[in-house]
Amino acid sequence: MTKTPVEIDVYCGTFASQPLVYAHLADITAPGIIDLDHVEVICRTNPAPRLLHFFDQPASNRIEDAMGLNDTCVLVLPGAGVSAEHLKTSPLLTRLFTFIGHRHRAAP
Repeated sequence: MTKTPVEIDVYCGTFASQPLVYAHLADITAPGIIDLDHVEVICRTNPAPRLLHFFDQPASNRIEDAMGLNDTCVLVLPGAGVSAEHLKTSPLLTRLFTFIGHRHRAAP
């Protein structure tokens, strides 16, 4: 397993479930444009363990602090097919930051 550095767009919001986040993303983007395999949703749970899978401790702490009272964190990874420009129309998601994180890949 190798770690590849990548830019990850981080959003937050309040959603009742992970499927509702995916449905919202599909609703606000053109049909077929978003690849949900490249979107990570952390909903209604302690985000720290999953954030640490992608970011170092200081970045994870900064994300948790910036989420405030929101209960959902959405990570848009390269390959999702959307950018901050696509998602700025969302009334339910707030863009926090773009961080350099890492993505785990199987070794060749």
